[in-house]
Amino acid sequence: MKGIGIDIEEIKRFSKPSKRLLEKIFTKKELNYCLKKAKPQMHLAARFAVKEAVIKATGDKKIALKEIEVKNSKNGRPYVFVKGKKGKFLVSISHTDKNAVAVVVWL
Repeated sequence: MKGIGIDIEEIKRFSKPSKRLLEKIFTKKELNYCLKKAKPQMHLAARFAVKEAVIKATGDKKIALKEIEVKNSKNGRPYVFVKGKKGKFLVSISHTDKNAVAVVVWL
């Protein structure tokens, strides 16, 4: 194991984000996925938590948020692609009505 990271985010922070902020943080694919959901703020907060957890797991604060992309497999399981980082990232995401949390293990 190379590193582990965890992050928790308040969902309300993503209830009325500006388009500019969203485009600064998320890839087009991430935005397409989240904005199609009934409660997009939950999915945005969760993906942001994953990005922060990846930064903590790698210890690399210079990674741009858009260089970290959260994707879903065909069965819905989240996974992460990180530009310029080798290895596998294991991801777990959960949320309540108020908070989203993500744990990332870098192998």
